[in-house]
Amino acid sequence: MIGAVRSLFGRFFSRLWPDTMAGQLIGLLLCGLLGAHLFAVLLSSKGDGGIHTLSRRQVIDNTVVAWRLAQQHDANTALAAFDSPTVRFRRADAQPAMPPASSDAVAQREVATIDHALRGQLTLPPDAVRIGWRSTHLEAAEPELALALRLPDGAWLDGMQRPTVDRQWWRPLRFSVPVSTLPVLVIVIIFVRRILRPALAHAADRVSRGEYGAPLALAGPREARELTEAFNVMQARLTRYLDDQRHMLASINHDLRSLVTTLRLRAELIDDEALRTAMQRTLCDMAAMIEETLRFARDDAVDEPSADLDLGALLRELVADQQALGRDVALLDAKAPALSCRCRPLALKRALNNLVENAVRYGGGARIRYGRTRPAGKHPHLAIAIEDDGPGIAPAQLENVFKPFYRLDAARHPETGGVGLGLAIARSCVEAHGGKLVLENREGQGLRALVTLPV
Repeated sequence: MIGAVRSLFGRFFSRLWPDTMAGQLIGLLLCGLLGAHLFAVLLSSKGDGGIHTLSRRQVIDNTVVAWRLAQQHDANTALAAFDSPTVRFRRADAQPAMPPASSDAVAQREVATIDHALRGQLTLPPDAVRIGWRSTHLEAAEPELALALRLPDGAWLDGMQRPTVDRQWWRPLRFSVPVSTLPVLVIVIIFVRRILRPALAHAADRVSRGEYGAPLALAGPREARELTEAFNVMQARLTRYLDDQRHMLASINHDLRSLVTTLRLRAELIDDEALRTAMQRTLCDMAAMIEETLRFARDDAVDEPSADLDLGALLRELVADQQALGRDVALLDAKAPALSCRCRPLALKRALNNLVENAVRYGGGARIRYGRTRPAGKHPHLAIAIEDDGPGIAPAQLENVFKPFYRLDAARHPETGGVGLGLAIARSCVEAHGGKLVLENREGQGLRALVTLPV
């Protein structure tokens, strides 16, 4: 039961407020404040907005006493004892002007109640008592009740009183909610945003792209400091691991190159020309495979710094290099506006170059499109599409081709090219930039490699 209620409230707040911790905390606080106000008002509200019972009794008693004092010789002096901001009585020779009858049902009911009580206690005829409200309704700031009572000698008692009114339950919210809730929300928004600042999220995003910076400052509440400290430790361990991996790959590269060079020298000493040629060809294939394998492993440990550059300029440079080699490669969005992209330029260019070479090798040519897109409900990103007119790939093989050393040509003939690492290197590089690489068959014929990169 508790789990169901928690799930219900979670869905409610996620729909009502942004999908962030700060937004949901602020929304929860606002709902709590409004609920507390509503509960307090409902608890303290009595009646339907009429005069408070004790205040009505006081109005009647004041009027009865004043009516009797007004019959004395020095009436106005005696009535001066009532003078206050909420009560006033005077003796008048003529009937005082009375406000028009109120159209408010509650006000009319209160006038009838007081009129009945005064005539009963003072034994006055109906035309000797006049009562009216100077305010249009009882919910005014200080509703004013006007009273006029005829004295036995024909003079009149002119009075004014401001009774205490029980407000209707929703009326105080117009004042209490803005006065108490808005200042609290402003303070909470400032401090919640300060505590839940996006520095850690930005730093994690940079690390996901292979950008390792200085440790983050420890600030905020204890939980936030502990999380930041754990992130700093993780970043330090990753940096140390990558440094060790770089050193290991450099040693392996040196040792393997030395061994291959030694075998080539020994192969030259073989008298059998056919055997010597076969061994040299095998050693060349081995050297190429070692080089590609080390390059694939080195992509995760590359030390190239990130930089902001124009994506269009990078693609134009790549296309110019391919066209210089006589390949059918074209950039279809050559005049598109400049799009800034933060990346490791050499690594990204190598990944895109692998995709273009695949399109040229298996599709005869490549057409490149790029632009800025924003799918519904997602953050904007940069998209690069590399298309060819080749035979495409069977749907069941679209993911397998990204596996290291996987080739569609099971016989692995040299003329088909590569050792099965080109697409694996391209995807590894794109994902190291926080992006995504997928292959999809085009309608009709051909293959499309779609690269998406965060803005």
